[in-house]
Amino acid sequence: MTTTDSSTRDQHIWFLATLGRDALLRALAPHNLPAAATRDPLSLAARCVIADPIGFPEAHRAAQTVLRQLTEAKTFSVTVIDDCGSVRFTGVVPVIGEHTAGGVTGQYAELLLLEEGGLMSKAAFRLSRMPTDTTWIIDTDFRRSGHPGAQQPFGSSRLGRKRTVLAPFASELDRLITQVQGSTP
Repeated sequence: MTTTDSSTRDQHIWFLATLGRDALLRALAPHNLPAAATRDPLSLAARCVIADPIGFPEAHRAAQTVLRQLTEAKTFSVTVIDDCGSVRFTGVVPVIGEHTAGGVTGQYAELLLLEEGGLMSKAAFRLSRMPTDTTWIIDTDFRRSGHPGAQQPFGSSRLGRKRTVLAPFASELDRLITQVQGSTP
Protein backbone atom coordinates (compact mmCIF):
# COMPACT_ATOMS: atom_id res chain seq x y z
CA MET A 1 0.00 0.00 0.00
CA THR A 2 1.70 3.19 -1.18
CA THR A 3 0.63 6.49 0.33
CA THR A 4 1.28 9.42 -1.94
CA ASP A 5 -1.86 11.45 -1.26
CA SER A 6 -1.18 13.81 1.67
CA SER A 7 -4.68 13.41 3.14
CA THR A 8 -4.32 9.61 3.07
CA ARG A 9 -0.87 9.92 4.64
CA ASP A 10 -2.31 12.17 7.35
CA GLN A 11 -5.11 9.65 8.03
CA HIS A 12 -2.54 6.85 8.31
CA ILE A 13 -0.38 8.86 10.69
CA TRP A 14 -3.39 9.77 12.85
CA PHE A 15 -4.55 6.12 12.97
CA LEU A 16 -1.08 4.81 13.87
CA ALA A 17 -0.63 7.51 16.54
CA THR A 18 -3.99 6.79 18.19
CA LEU A 19 -6.04 3.61 17.68
CA GLY A 20 -3.21 1.67 16.03
CA ARG A 21 -0.43 2.73 18.40
CA ASP A 22 -0.41 -0.40 20.58
CA ALA A 23 -0.28 -2.66 17.52
CA LEU A 24 2.50 -0.53 16.01
CA LEU A 25 4.55 -0.76 19.21
CA ARG A 26 4.06 -4.55 19.27
CA ALA A 27 5.18 -4.79 15.63
CA LEU A 28 8.28 -2.70 16.39
CA ALA A 29 9.12 -4.42 19.71
CA PRO A 30 11.53 -7.02 18.23
CA HIS A 31 13.69 -4.17 16.94
CA ASN A 32 14.42 -2.81 20.45
CA LEU A 33 13.92 0.85 19.62
CA PRO A 34 15.07 3.29 22.30
CA ALA A 35 12.30 4.65 24.53
CA ALA A 36 12.90 8.15 23.16
CA ALA A 37 11.91 6.92 19.67
CA THR A 38 8.52 5.63 20.85
CA ARG A 39 7.57 8.32 23.38
CA ASP A 40 5.90 10.71 20.89
CA PRO A 41 3.03 8.89 19.12
CA LEU A 42 2.71 11.36 16.22
CA SER A 43 6.43 11.45 15.50
CA LEU A 44 6.75 7.66 15.60
CA ALA A 45 3.71 7.20 13.36
CA ALA A 46 4.98 9.78 10.85
CA ARG A 47 8.41 8.14 10.71
CA CYS A 48 6.87 4.73 10.08
CA VAL A 49 4.44 5.97 7.40
CA ILE A 50 7.18 7.71 5.42
CA ALA A 51 9.79 5.00 6.05
CA ASP A 52 11.57 3.83 2.93
CA PRO A 53 10.90 0.12 2.37
CA ILE A 54 14.54 -0.39 1.37
CA GLY A 55 16.33 1.90 3.82
CA PHE A 56 14.08 1.23 6.84
CA PRO A 57 12.20 -2.00 6.06
CA GLU A 58 11.28 -2.78 9.68
CA ALA A 59 9.46 0.52 10.22
CA HIS A 60 7.82 0.36 6.80
CA ARG A 61 6.67 -3.25 7.33
CA ALA A 62 5.35 -2.49 10.83
CA ALA A 63 3.28 0.45 9.54
CA GLN A 64 1.89 -1.52 6.60
CA THR A 65 0.95 -4.44 8.84
CA VAL A 66 -1.00 -2.26 11.26
CA LEU A 67 -2.58 -0.18 8.47
CA ARG A 68 -4.19 -3.30 6.97
CA GLN A 69 -7.04 -2.74 9.45
CA LEU A 70 -8.01 0.36 7.49
CA THR A 71 -8.46 -1.54 4.22
CA GLU A 72 -11.49 -3.33 5.66
CA ALA A 73 -12.73 -0.43 7.78
CA LYS A 74 -16.31 0.67 7.44
CA THR A 75 -16.87 4.34 6.61
CA PHE A 76 -19.70 6.82 6.72
CA SER A 77 -20.30 10.53 6.19
CA VAL A 78 -22.35 12.72 8.50
CA THR A 79 -23.23 16.39 8.46
CA VAL A 80 -23.41 18.01 11.89
CA ILE A 81 -25.35 21.25 12.15
CA ASP A 82 -24.75 23.63 15.04
CA ASP A 83 -25.02 27.35 15.74
CA CYS A 84 -21.99 28.08 13.54
CA GLY A 85 -23.30 26.20 10.49
CA SER A 86 -22.76 22.73 9.17
CA VAL A 87 -19.66 20.57 9.08
CA ARG A 88 -19.31 17.31 7.16
CA PHE A 89 -17.35 14.50 8.77
CA THR A 90 -16.04 11.20 7.49
CA GLY A 91 -16.11 8.42 10.04
CA VAL A 92 -13.73 5.49 9.71
CA VAL A 93 -14.57 2.45 11.84
CA PRO A 94 -11.78 -0.15 11.72
CA VAL A 95 -13.27 -2.23 14.56
CA ILE A 96 -16.91 -2.77 15.52
CA GLY A 97 -18.71 -5.72 17.04
CA GLU A 98 -19.52 -7.61 20.19
CA HIS A 99 -16.76 -7.67 22.78
CA THR A 100 -16.31 -9.48 26.09
CA ALA A 101 -13.84 -8.45 28.78
CA GLY A 102 -13.81 -9.33 32.46
CA GLY A 103 -17.06 -11.26 32.18
CA VAL A 104 -18.89 -8.27 30.69
CA THR A 105 -20.26 -8.42 27.14
CA GLY A 106 -21.27 -5.41 25.11
CA GLN A 107 -20.60 -3.67 21.84
CA TYR A 108 -17.23 -2.12 21.05
CA ALA A 109 -16.11 0.24 18.28
CA GLU A 110 -13.08 2.26 17.32
CA LEU A 111 -13.85 5.49 15.47
CA LEU A 112 -11.69 7.97 13.58
CA LEU A 113 -13.47 11.22 12.71
CA LEU A 114 -12.05 13.47 10.02
CA GLU A 115 -13.51 16.79 9.01
CA GLU A 116 -14.04 16.77 5.25
CA GLY A 117 -12.17 19.42 3.34
CA GLY A 118 -9.32 19.55 5.81
CA LEU A 119 -7.74 17.19 8.25
CA MET A 120 -7.15 19.82 10.90
CA SER A 121 -10.11 18.55 12.87
CA LYS A 122 -9.36 14.94 13.78
CA ALA A 123 -10.67 12.80 16.58
CA ALA A 124 -10.20 9.17 17.60
CA PHE A 125 -12.27 7.25 20.10
CA ARG A 126 -12.67 3.82 21.64
CA LEU A 127 -16.37 3.39 22.36
CA SER A 128 -18.57 0.85 24.09
CA ARG A 129 -22.23 0.21 24.55
CA MET A 130 -23.32 -2.12 27.32
CA PRO A 131 -26.79 -3.69 27.30
CA THR A 132 -27.99 -1.09 29.83
CA ASP A 133 -26.63 1.90 27.83
CA THR A 134 -28.91 3.94 25.60
CA THR A 135 -26.06 5.20 23.40
CA TRP A 136 -22.35 4.79 22.70
CA ILE A 137 -20.08 5.82 25.59
CA ILE A 138 -16.57 7.21 25.04
CA ASP A 139 -14.11 4.95 26.86
CA THR A 140 -10.98 6.56 25.41
CA ASP A 141 -10.42 9.72 23.44
CA PHE A 142 -7.13 10.93 22.07
CA ARG A 143 -5.57 14.38 22.33
CA ARG A 144 -4.02 16.20 19.39
CA SER A 145 -0.63 14.83 20.51
CA GLY A 146 -1.86 11.28 19.93
CA HIS A 147 -1.68 10.48 23.65
CA PRO A 148 -4.90 9.19 25.21
CA GLY A 149 -6.91 11.70 27.18
CA ALA A 150 -9.54 10.19 29.43
CA GLN A 151 -9.45 6.38 29.55
CA GLN A 152 -11.64 3.80 31.18
CA PRO A 153 -11.59 0.08 30.52
CA PHE A 154 -14.28 -1.63 28.48
CA GLY A 155 -17.22 -2.51 30.70
CA SER A 156 -16.02 -0.38 33.61
CA SER A 157 -18.52 0.96 36.10
CA ARG A 158 -18.17 4.36 34.41
CA LEU A 159 -18.14 6.49 37.50
CA GLY A 160 -19.05 10.12 37.04
CA ARG A 161 -20.45 11.72 33.92
CA LYS A 162 -20.74 9.46 30.89
CA ARG A 163 -19.36 11.11 27.81
CA THR A 164 -21.19 10.16 24.63
CA VAL A 165 -20.80 10.73 20.90
CA LEU A 166 -23.18 13.07 19.09
CA ALA A 167 -26.48 11.56 17.93
CA PRO A 168 -25.59 11.49 14.17
CA PHE A 169 -22.43 9.47 14.92
CA ALA A 170 -24.30 7.17 17.31
CA SER A 171 -26.92 6.52 14.61
CA GLU A 172 -24.24 5.52 12.12
CA LEU A 173 -22.55 3.24 14.68
CA ASP A 174 -25.93 1.63 15.42
CA ARG A 175 -26.45 1.07 11.68
CA LEU A 176 -22.99 -0.50 11.33
CA ILE A 177 -23.37 -2.76 14.38
CA THR A 178 -26.70 -3.98 12.96
CA GLN A 179 -24.96 -4.79 9.65
CA VAL A 180 -22.18 -6.65 11.46
CA GLN A 181 -24.61 -8.63 13.60
CA GLY A 182 -26.73 -9.42 10.53
CA SER A 183 -23.72 -10.83 8.65
CA THR A 184 -22.62 -13.08 11.55
CA PRO A 185 -24.08 -16.61 11.34
